[in-house]
Amino acid sequence: MVDLIECTIEMDDAQHWLSIMRDEEIEKIWKGKQSMEEAEDAKAQLKKLNAQATALKMDLHDLAEDLPTGWEKIMEVAQKAFNAYQNLDAAKKRLAGS
Repeated sequence: MVDLIECTIEMDDAQHWLSIMRDEEIEKIWKGKQSMEEAEDAKAQLKKLNAQATALKMDLHDLAEDLPTGWEKIMEVAQKAFNAYQNLDAAKKRLAGS
């Protein structure tokens, strides 16, 4: 149940950021600061990063459920998930600030 709620919140977050990106990108396109292709690339990149972060979150969740089996992988999986969310957050901030 918790996983479903977390996934729903994450999807809502992604949709929120995509709607913000659409509005800001449309404004930039009208001002001639960004091409339509660049705007589409930015949206695609955000979707890709979000999908990677979600997959790694699920890997971490699955690992936790199987403990103590696989405990040796905790740091590796957690670091990958941390990096993915750090990259996603940085991309969101870049897009919000650009």
